[in-house]
Amino acid sequence: MNETISLKESYKSMNCFSVMEVDFQHRCDLSMAVRNCKYIMNFFNYFEILYCNFDIRSIVKERLMMGFFIIIMILLMIMIVHLVDKYISPVLKILSIKLHLSEYLAGVTLLSLGNSLSDLIVNLMPIRGHAPIFTITISNALAVILLSGGMICFLRPFHINGYCAIRDLLFLLLGAEMLIYIVFSETVTTKGESIILSLLYVIFVLVMFLDHKLLQRTIQGLYKQVEKLEQLPYAPHTEEAIRRKLIKLRKLEEECKLVEDNYRSTEWTWRRSGQVALNRKFLAKISDEEQFDEKISRNALYNPENPKNMFLIEEFLRELIPIPLEWKFSGWCRRIYLIILAPMALFCAIFIPCLDYRQVKHGWSKLLNCTQIITNPVLCVALIETMIENEYTKRVPTIPFTYAKWTLCFTIPLAIAVFFMSRTDKPPPFHLMFIVLSLTASLLLLIICSTELEVLFCIIGLVFHRTEDFVAACIRSFAGAIGDVILNIDLAMEGYEKMAFAASLAAPLFSITMSMGVPCFFNVDAQEEYSHTWIYGEYGANAYVFFVLAIISTLWWTSILNFDARRSMGVYSFILFMLFFLYTTLAEWNLVHQLSGDPDFLPI
Repeated sequence: MNETISLKESYKSMNCFSVMEVDFQHRCDLSMAVRNCKYIMNFFNYFEILYCNFDIRSIVKERLMMGFFIIIMILLMIMIVHLVDKYISPVLKILSIKLHLSEYLAGVTLLSLGNSLSDLIVNLMPIRGHAPIFTITISNALAVILLSGGMICFLRPFHINGYCAIRDLLFLLLGAEMLIYIVFSETVTTKGESIILSLLYVIFVLVMFLDHKLLQRTIQGLYKQVEKLEQLPYAPHTEEAIRRKLIKLRKLEEECKLVEDNYRSTEWTWRRSGQVALNRKFLAKISDEEQFDEKISRNALYNPENPKNMFLIEEFLRELIPIPLEWKFSGWCRRIYLIILAPMALFCAIFIPCLDYRQVKHGWSKLLNCTQIITNPVLCVALIETMIENEYTKRVPTIPFTYAKWTLCFTIPLAIAVFFMSRTDKPPPFHLMFIVLSLTASLLLLIICSTELEVLFCIIGLVFHRTEDFVAACIRSFAGAIGDVILNIDLAMEGYEKMAFAASLAAPLFSITMSMGVPCFFNVDAQEEYSHTWIYGEYGANAYVFFVLAIISTLWWTSILNFDARRSMGVYSFILFMLFFLYTTLAEWNLVHQLSGDPDFLPI
């Protein structure tokens, strides 16, 4: 009896990844007995699926299932790309326009927050309750800086805002040094230290807004000085002074340029040829006389003589078609991608409103948007309930509707009211409020996909007998950086390379400060004695050294090249990240020694 009780107690404290240490015939029973397996999984209990449902008893069958898991991971990545491209990126641009933010300010606030919020939430989840989060966070920051920043430099060379880039890089270095001190000071992380670390990001944002205000005041002051100089009698030195001030003024205005100004000069316009062309591949760039105005796309089909519900059903069905019009002009590779994407695109179209100033009527579809007022909150609340309760039925999560069903009391009357107050040929004045539904659902699905990716990456790494620290340093960090890289590349290719590069520096700072400070504040295990050993991990020093090397080298090449981002610097960033991956892999194979010191033990 006592042996049974002690065995149950050991199951309570056992890590789920210990399942991989026993023979195949015992893994099913152990995965069901270990309590930790129910907490670290997200929506599916993969260990029970592998060793109970599929009854795996050989390495060959196990490796074949890893191939199936890799296919699932590819589908999750495609889902992330679709969410970012169709929902998150357009909404962030709309918010930047409405808040009148400059490109750089939008990048370090809205875009970096959108990129890193999933990392913060994942760090609060049970799968990272006892994981080397220092290694994961620093490695993820390294991946974002080198891969995302490198891709931006390689695909869209541009002139970097020198003052802002140096300030952000120095804040990154300060954040990393503070994190090292907090982890190793007195071998325990206190709540006070966690709060101080989190406040560093708040200070950074305040400095950003203060700097933006000072820049605007400087521009206004230069305008006044130019006006005074123009009133003076003609003299060569006066003309030279005006010319110098105008050059300086032009540079400062370029740095302070609002997102909406860039949007108007780089986005696509539409042409009338019997119907409105929606495919950007066949649209012309806007000329100076033909500035883009969101009111044009908003009212493109509006006619007060039209019935309010004209083409209501046709429009609803057209929006639900998961294959876009570009199918006719795509090659076979693109068509395969669109076929794979189709089920996921249909699911998103049913539940998530699309707001995009590039589209006619800004993506408004009357009947579809009215149904999304009902379905979107039900989906979001049900998914959040599922993640909190974490109950499984036959290895799949039980989706409760305890609170989700009560949303119908508010959403059904609201949907009916919106239906009678709106038209099909023009979005209503309150269409902007759909941003709340769109951003909430898309970020929630992005977090779920990122978490599932991380779990699958961990399982695949452990099946191939890699240590948890190696998985944290290389595989988890790469998985966490995928969403950031995709979103930043998408924005850079649309002409927002400054915003994307700013987010490539600000998002790692958010991860180092908020994504480490908040979990350490709420995680009780992080506040216990000698918690630094598992927080730091075996490869924490590797990640830290390469991170500092990346920051210093970025400071070096930006200064040397007069803050001009070149393709060669993108190649250099890729090489540096591959060196980090190679060095960590060689350390995992015991071919080289990791950069951390050997552990010391007190004599007994």
